[in-house]
Amino acid sequence: MHALTRRLANAVGWHLPLARTLARREAAILVYHGVPRQGAEITAAVFEQHVRFIVRHFHVVSPAELSKKRKGTSRITVLLTFDDGFRNHAEVVAPILTKYGVPAVFFIPSRHTQRGKYLWFSYLRLLESQFRGNGFTYAGEFWNMAANQRAETVARLRRRLLELTPHPSAMYRAIEDELPRLEDFVPSEVLRDHAEGMTPEQIGDIARNPLFTVGVHTVDHPFLTLCDRAEATRQIEENRGWLQSISGQPCDSIAYPVSDFNADVLQQCNDLGFRSGFSVEQRIEGDARLQLPRVGVYYPSLAELGCKVRWGAMVTRLKRPPLSAMESRSVSPAAAQGVA
Repeated sequence: MHALTRRLANAVGWHLPLARTLARREAAILVYHGVPRQGAEITAAVFEQHVRFIVRHFHVVSPAELSKKRKGTSRITVLLTFDDGFRNHAEVVAPILTKYGVPAVFFIPSRHTQRGKYLWFSYLRLLESQFRGNGFTYAGEFWNMAANQRAETVARLRRRLLELTPHPSAMYRAIEDELPRLEDFVPSEVLRDHAEGMTPEQIGDIARNPLFTVGVHTVDHPFLTLCDRAEATRQIEENRGWLQSISGQPCDSIAYPVSDFNADVLQQCNDLGFRSGFSVEQRIEGDARLQLPRVGVYYPSLAELGCKVRWGAMVTRLKRPPLSAMESRSVSPAAAQGVA
């Protein structure tokens, strides 16, 4: 029944009569992640279709306009955000947005701007999809990568890596020193399109484009609630200082990696002077401006995209109820999905 309801909502829900009047007055905030040229649900061609669709049916705003509420009969407003700072954001996303004059915010971590370094979830995705062989040895154990075991093996490895302390440095040491190297089995063009981060020069180009804004996404894309307080602060402050040195502009917004935050993280961001914080859902009690809810876009369907713009916040709440204010962690590593 749930699948049927969702199909009906995606088919007609976004353009029902009076939908514009009934939809929320605040801007819908969408988040995309990687947009490679090929080999994914959201490719360059699909993304351009999305942009044309959004421009045709909605009004795209900049972060400066986010606080303005639209009138009931005016077009629904949308803010586009992009997490993780992949190279394809500079080579695929930015040219398409520029072509259509669409503003956007890019939340950019530092780590994978260095050659040969990758964000932990990018590493795991490519390990699962590209590894050649029946397995490998890590931590004195053979990890079975046969076709019928591969997904389970990588999921178990993910849990193991996220349990390592201190987080995230121990996890990255394991990836870089003990686990198979991506360069040994992933073609260079796939690494470039799916895993490499933007270069500092590309980030500078994006920051100089008047359509675009850059924001903080930490150094290493960790679970901030798994970091001790000093490390969480370092992750945020170093990334912010680095982005400001490249862009020449203040960075006063942050997107929490994996939407993972708690009251302490919100307080840190408040103390550091951030004006806005973005997640996938508003999940705990606290300063609303530091936990602005977004809706993730992961599939090509234009009907689903339209439904998410009009009803995204309600769809998110129906899919999973928000955690209670008594829960300090937003997402546990074991339960979190692979989407960053």
